[in-house]
Order: sequence, then C-alpha cells, then structure tokens
Amino acid sequence: MLRSTFGIARLALALVTAATLALIATQPAAASPTRTPAATWTLTSVGQRICIPADQSWFTYFWITIDGTWSTPIEVGARNLPPGTTTSLPHAPIPPGSSDGHTVLNLVAMTLPPLPFGIYQLELTASDGVRTQSVPVTIQVQETWGCAWGSATAGAAR
Repeated sequence: MLRSTFGIARLALALVTAATLALIATQPAAASPTRTPAATWTLTSVGQRICIPADQSWFTYFWITIDGTWSTPIEVGARNLPPGTTTSLPHAPIPPGSSDGHTVLNLVAMTLPPLPFGIYQLELTASDGVRTQSVPVTIQVQETWGCAWGSATAGAAR
C-alpha cells in the first residue's frame, strides 16, 4: 500500500511538472532587440538529490534552472549516469531568453535501473554551443525511499 501511494504521488508530481513546462514552453518569446548582448548565463545548482530503495527500478526527474540572459538555444542533458539509465527531455532545447535562476526551464527525466546500495554523483549539463556548464545531482541508494537531512554525502559509489 505504501509503495503504491508513493508511485501515485510521483506520477501526479511528474504530470503537474510536465503540464507546467508545457505552459512555459508555449509562452511567446519576447521580441529581441536589434543588438544582441553577449550571453551571460549560469546553470544554477538547486541542491537536487533523491534517496531511493536499492535493487528497484525508479523514475525521477531533475530540474534545469538558469540565471542570466542567452541569445542562442541551450541544450541540456545529464552525464555520469549509472549504466542502464535512460533519459528524456520534454522540451529541448531551451529557446533564447532570460531567467532569474529560480524558474524551472526544463527537466531531465530519467528511469534508473535497479541499483546497488551507494551514492551516485551525476551532473546536469547545459551548453549554448560555446560553453558547457554542469551542476551536481546526488542519487543515494539505500534501504527505503526518502532522504533525511544530511544523509547524502559527496562521493560516488560505483
């Protein structure tokens, strides 16, 4: 019963997030000025992590937030994934624009294979074709679902 409740909650959260991103993506782009300023943007880290049970396949997603202004599309993704992980992007690339670093502009959805106990350090990436930036994401594989504050530490277990 508890596992199905978490499954329903995860599905509902994923659907709400996808709908929100769809609304953001359909907003008309602001008119660009005649002179395009140099791109000054930063992929922001919002301290994302998930703590999941060992030896179970798991669906999750991580948010992409950017602070600044950019004039070319930004491609996003993930690297250093555990073997067997699949990813998808509902809206890629992020079109030219600006953001304050607090708005979710995209997400990287992933299905994790059954993983052994340990801490896996992934990276979310963003690239405008000239520069690529990354931020860390932690997956802690443990006995049960849910993170206790201070339970995820740096390092990778592979």
